[in-house]
Amino acid sequence: MIITFANQKGGVGKTTLAIAFANYLSLFTDKKVNVIDFDFQRSFYRRWSEDKDVKGEYLYEVEKISEENIHLTQNEKILQQLKGSEEVFLFDTAGNIQNNYTQVLQYSDIIIIPFEYSNVTMMSTVLFLNLLKLIKVNATLYFIRSNMRKDDSYELKPVMDAEFDVIGKVIGSPVFTRKCLLNIGTKGLTYEQRLAVKETFDELIYHVWEF
Repeated sequence: MIITFANQKGGVGKTTLAIAFANYLSLFTDKKVNVIDFDFQRSFYRRWSEDKDVKGEYLYEVEKISEENIHLTQNEKILQQLKGSEEVFLFDTAGNIQNNYTQVLQYSDIIIIPFEYSNVTMMSTVLFLNLLKLIKVNATLYFIRSNMRKDDSYELKPVMDAEFDVIGKVIGSPVFTRKCLLNIGTKGLTYEQRLAVKETFDELIYHVWEF
């Protein structure tokens, strides 16, 4: 199975949520997780590399995409094998539209789209959704509301939720802004980090695997 974290808008917590989800799947399900960092900032891979001196075993391997191996993600046979695998191949993509990962989007089973309630995010996300339509992506789309604050009213919430629910599923439980998530590593989740994402990821896992 290929699960891809993607959105054209950067700064919505995409890589943080990708790390948290990879950790959560590895710790609390029987899924074998493999991570491919397709963001040329390599935030996921860099964090994973930095964690080598942190106590504990790695939960999964992370492979970075570079000029030397980018052809592997454009090989339809390889992508089909990943798609048909019982293991989870989690792609963390760049916060902008790049032609070199369109095939990953096309072969994805699930695309997870973190977003915030703002005009800029709405416009960027709509552009990204138009790209998915243009390249005929058939993946199931799940939208995660990220960096939310409990004391904000979010005037755009009804409009954005209604629009996104037409083409995918907006996860009901948001991820609220939490300082503990800023320091998330790749070898586990603290008690506070788990609580910060538990309801969101439990709901997402339920929908993806229909438990």
